[in-house]
Amino acid sequence: MTSTTDQAGMTAAWQVTPLAGRVGVAVRGLDLRAADDTAVEGLQSLLADHGVVVIPDQHVTPTDHIRIGEALGRIKQPPDYIETLPGFDQLAVISTENGLGYATDRWHSDVTWAAAPPKYSILHMEQPPPSGGDTMWSSQFEAFDWLSPSLQSLLIGLTAEHALPTGDAKFSSRHPVVISHPRTGRKALFVNSIFTKRIIELREDESDGLLAYLFAHSTRPELVCRWTWSKGDLAIWDNQFVQHYAVGDYHPAPRKIHRIEIEGEPPVPATI
Repeated sequence: MTSTTDQAGMTAAWQVTPLAGRVGVAVRGLDLRAADDTAVEGLQSLLADHGVVVIPDQHVTPTDHIRIGEALGRIKQPPDYIETLPGFDQLAVISTENGLGYATDRWHSDVTWAAAPPKYSILHMEQPPPSGGDTMWSSQFEAFDWLSPSLQSLLIGLTAEHALPTGDAKFSSRHPVVISHPRTGRKALFVNSIFTKRIIELREDESDGLLAYLFAHSTRPELVCRWTWSKGDLAIWDNQFVQHYAVGDYHPAPRKIHRIEIEGEPPVPATI
């Protein structure tokens, strides 16, 4: 169902369409190149409520992309091992050509091993494959809400170690298993199968069993939306509150995306 909204921080010209039953919206009638403070506030409100916002057919330049990122926060510099666009070192290039396009076909939230994982990811599709190459997102608000009250109570107050798969202690942090959105207060799970290693307060065998359940539960199909890309589409998501998965079903066709990440704050622990 398509709706038109005129609530505070948005414009009545926007058409906001759900991507799925529980996560994600597409916004049409918005030109990000001309976005003002009101539009930015509207986007942040949608992100807080829905986790993912896709704005089709934007065709932004690298300069536009950076301007959009700066409007949403402070741009996080890509790590040294990520290729950046020549002349635009804030723009990461995620492509099949450099191999990074094949590295994101697992459910995860970005950089949760850091003390302050990124707040937003902003992707602009430069070259979609002829078919396939969709991106999926899973709502961690809904993942928490679907748990029984007893399990919710158990998880609130627990902490987990997040680390790079290499095991280098320099790239690890401890975060709450359940976090709270700083804008809405809504609770969300904060574990993922790539970076979450163990729940600190439990025995190792207990942690392994519980995490295995949470990894599977947090990406169940009922919590997921999916987007089929066209050239020029732009997507923004709230990295600490959704997981994402780039479907790797397009080989050997090329696929290229430009990405900006916005610096985040340490996750806020949820309370009962």
